[in-house]
Amino acid sequence: MFLLLVFGCASGAVLTAFLAPRVLTVGRWQMLHPRLALTAWFASFFLGILLILTALLVSIVGAVTASSAHPHTEAVLLTPAAWLGLGGFGAALAFITASASTVVAHDGVPERAFTALACSREKRSDFTLVRFESDQHVACAVPGRHPEILVSTAMEAALSLPQLQAVLAHEYAHLRARHGWAIRIARVNGACLPNTRPGQAFQQATRLLIELTADDTAARQAGAANLANALSTLAEITGAEGLRLRAERVTARRWPPSKQRRLPEAVRIAAPA
Repeated sequence: MFLLLVFGCASGAVLTAFLAPRVLTVGRWQMLHPRLALTAWFASFFLGILLILTALLVSIVGAVTASSAHPHTEAVLLTPAAWLGLGGFGAALAFITASASTVVAHDGVPERAFTALACSREKRSDFTLVRFESDQHVACAVPGRHPEILVSTAMEAALSLPQLQAVLAHEYAHLRARHGWAIRIARVNGACLPNTRPGQAFQQATRLLIELTADDTAARQAGAANLANALSTLAEITGAEGLRLRAERVTARRWPPSKQRRLPEAVRIAAPA
């Protein structure tokens, strides 16, 4: 019985890892429901982790139980399996810790470089709006104990006030939804499964889906037309195909009436006098 449970959990973890990228990428439903798709990806990830831990726990409990009840049957297989599982778990934990440390050490390095160029800092309710001098069109969210949203002078000059507020709403959505943690988990998983479809697919899906999720939030709060126009303008300036496709996606979707918009006070920018 214990052997079957261990084998079933281990097999389930492997199947989850390799089938999830194939099942979750079927069709275009991810583009229509990015928040649901992101939840499904992380549910499959944590399900795999749970199955692995369950297999380890069952092997340990089974080894102890079988040794007293059937010393020459299941104990012969479960005892070494439990020790091997513990050894593998320890090695995996050490590797994950090292990978996580590397990810955290490199996390936000480009953003910190932009912060050094800051020409103004404006404290908002949930973050600090940092404007910096640059000819690059940059707007990004920097999570942490003291979250920031960075905006370059080139970005402000290229967009109208409503478009800029839509971009800020997009970045604010990243902070509110804790998307920084999602990216870190996906990057650590990718480091632990290098050059494999599960590791790469999970990381790629996470990066795409958090952007689409933030787009949907910003479109509802600041207006789909404002966000789509901002994305189109930036696509023309930078030549980024991804921005153009995101603008087309926002334009093609149906959104609530404008009277239902609720732009957060934190991302409002006063019109110049």
